[in-house]
Amino acid sequence: MYRAILRTVFLAGSLLLASSCHTKQEGAVEGSVTPPSPGVRVTIDQSGKTVSAIEADKKDGTFRVALAPGRYDISVIAPSSPFPVNFESVSVDPGKTASLPPVRLAQLSGSASLAGTVLPAGTNIKVTLLSEGQERATINASPEGRYEFTSLSPGSYTLQATAPGYAGGRAAIQISEDRRASQNMRLLYVTPIDGIDWGREVIRAKGRGIYPASISNRTAMHEMAKRAALSAAERNLLLMVEQIKLDPNHDLKSTMSGSTFTVRISGFLKGYKVVEERDVDNGVEVELELPLTGPGGLTGYISN
Repeated sequence: MYRAILRTVFLAGSLLLASSCHTKQEGAVEGSVTPPSPGVRVTIDQSGKTVSAIEADKKDGTFRVALAPGRYDISVIAPSSPFPVNFESVSVDPGKTASLPPVRLAQLSGSASLAGTVLPAGTNIKVTLLSEGQERATINASPEGRYEFTSLSPGSYTLQATAPGYAGGRAAIQISEDRRASQNMRLLYVTPIDGIDWGREVIRAKGRGIYPASISNRTAMHEMAKRAALSAAERNLLLMVEQIKLDPNHDLKSTMSGSTFTVRISGFLKGYKVVEERDVDNGVEVELELPLTGPGGLTGYISN
């Protein structure tokens, strides 16, 4: 009898200890929503299934959810907002709290819209609209690559598009009141190419020019060598651009007519900036840089 009581006490203690250890292993996600309002809903999904759904505090907009360690997709939406704000693959570690960036939900205060097509179609494209550096909405493009944001207030926005295996695209948009804006975008397929940094979304090339032997004036020699170096660097940039692919089977040059490719890419190459210039043996070497996306980026020259 005494042994049975001891066994029961031991098992109960073990269960309590296991429960306590499990609690300590839990993590959490917290964040805040501006402006706070009733009905702001936070949904947490894992592997495509909803594991938790709560409402943010209606007074201060804060929320906190205890979760088992793992990665989660989190969506925040309010009755007054036309689109959710999404956070993908948020990592929750044991005993730690992951803090999300402040959420500023778009309000139904405008009548403008923004629509367009992101190519290549059928690549699980996500389109995000930002204002003042903050995400306002994220939606999935249709299988044909079409997207639309409605009920927008006038102002300056940034449009971002992402898809697995492709470099992200960005474009600056100005929205006018009661107007329908349009912006198409083409993503670039990520292929290892010397000189292209897909993470920073830039392309760089070097060129070298030799001092002309027929000129003795040092200043004139340097300028002529620099001019030759710039021309060589531009040619190298062009060679890189010709290797860029729009999808696994098509490069940029093969999908555009010869005249269109020449005109658009020539305009793109003229926007280079010199990031380094140095004297080398008997000449000058320069390094040029161009953006792949955003203002002056390659995607802006090939989107329409």
